[in-house]
Amino acid sequence: MKPKLAFAIVCFIAGSAFLFSQTPKETTATAIPGVIAAGAKVQLIWQGFEGADGIINDAEGNLLFAERKANRVSKIDKNDKVTSLLADTNEAGALAIDSKGQIIDIERKDPQRVRILAPTRKVLADSCDGKKLEGMRDLTVAKNGGVYFTDGRTSTKGSFICYIDPKGKVSLLLGDVDGANGILFSPDEKTMYVSDSPNEYLLAYDVQPDGKLTNRRNFARLEGGKRTGADGLAIDGEGRLYVASPTGVQVFDAKGKYLGTIPTPRPDTSLAFAGPDKKMLYIVGRGADGPGDQDQARSIYKVPMIAQGFKGRAK
Repeated sequence: MKPKLAFAIVCFIAGSAFLFSQTPKETTATAIPGVIAAGAKVQLIWQGFEGADGIINDAEGNLLFAERKANRVSKIDKNDKVTSLLADTNEAGALAIDSKGQIIDIERKDPQRVRILAPTRKVLADSCDGKKLEGMRDLTVAKNGGVYFTDGRTSTKGSFICYIDPKGKVSLLLGDVDGANGILFSPDEKTMYVSDSPNEYLLAYDVQPDGKLTNRRNFARLEGGKRTGADGLAIDGEGRLYVASPTGVQVFDAKGKYLGTIPTPRPDTSLAFAGPDKKMLYIVGRGADGPGDQDQARSIYKVPMIAQGFKGRAK
């Protein structure tokens, strides 16, 4: 082997080792009373380079996640075994499961849309208020079958929140949120939480019997201030809200009081309680170790919790 080539290989290996060593495989939590014990490990269980988003718990306690660029939905069981579940998903992002057990997604490849993926396939919406969907972000499903989703828009300023009622009618609810992203009900479905990614506050709305959202208010102030980049949301049985953020999983009580942050190896994008008793919190981190498309690179972690995820819905 030529000296220059050997030197280059050594430098590459050393540089790669240094680069990969910068991201720890796990982090250790400090105690948040009633939420997580001191010393709980945030453990890496999966990495990939074709995206991972929209994580959700199924009826058996498995974790489902959408691999956008692979056009599939995969499943992680309680033993961390990964299997493919659904294919040909049109770059599915966020996932939801309704009270009938139907898997519903948002799809980020044109035509962007909301669609039932299983057990049969049916498009629920591909436009809202006369505008095509072009910045799909998240969705949540009510017990009555109504579907709420956020669209971040790319050709116009701002974002909007739309609603598909139980009869299939699509309507615009809100168009005044700077960057509507994560969206999730409170356990009693009387309140809707929305992460407004460019801003420092989580928003809350009252949910009306006809599905409309009213009484916008700041629910909680995120640690880190403006441009925090809050993303996906999860909720536990006590109504505590968990927020994916660049600094870790920020936890708030049902009144919006900040309780603490669960540190994570990478900035977070999506969260879900899963497992047979919903006492494991799964977290999607942005990035992965090794060569590959870093824009779509994702890592999935899990951490045992004291808190139990809300069991009245899939999420």
